[in-house]
Amino acid sequence: FQQLNYITNNLRVVLMTGESDYSNLGSIPLTPPPQHYQHLALNIQPEHLEGSQYVFAGDEKKKRSLSDIMFFGIGTSYISGLAGGGLWGFFEHTRTFDASSKILRRNHCLNSITKRGTFVGNSLAVLALFYTASTGCIGKLRDKDDIWNDIGGGAMTGGLYKSTRGISTFSKFMGLGAIGGLALNLINGTYEQGSSYASETMSETYEDLFERR
Repeated sequence: FQQLNYITNNLRVVLMTGESDYSNLGSIPLTPPPQHYQHLALNIQPEHLEGSQYVFAGDEKKKRSLSDIMFFGIGTSYISGLAGGGLWGFFEHTRTFDASSKILRRNHCLNSITKRGTFVGNSLAVLALFYTASTGCIGKLRDKDDIWNDIGGGAMTGGLYKSTRGISTFSKFMGLGAIGGLALNLINGTYEQGSSYASETMSETYEDLFERR
């Protein structure tokens, strides 16, 4: 009923005032809108807003779902891998092929690009699948969203990537994966929240490890 009263009162304002006559605007009782519909009464010019703005209280705490993160991460990794692998195949073609026939040169170029492009794209997509899934699962188990999820997800991804090469290789790639997860978190956080994200996150992580014990 509050929503209905609010909309009805605003319609009365429009019908009674017209386009230019606002003399009777003060005589119309307008009840404040309910909390969930306060965004309907906003009259703000977007160019005057600074930083991140949210309509509802608590919106800044909302995070993307795991499926959204996985979809974005796998898709961008696959497309990036196709582009990078395609460039690798093109440069490989220029170094290894010397025949003068235009048809053979063209076919060899296309074969090299598609061979390396699909290989790199598929590899990065699988790594992104492991990374996003493990990071999301760790966050669900810990019920936290911090840098340790990315570090743990990166370590698990690196370990799975070389899990068949022995304990020493497995351990080495776990460490490299953890460093990669840390780097991805800092890069993504800096892009979304500004240049101060990296220093603030590292200082908080240092406090969690040493000063709070």
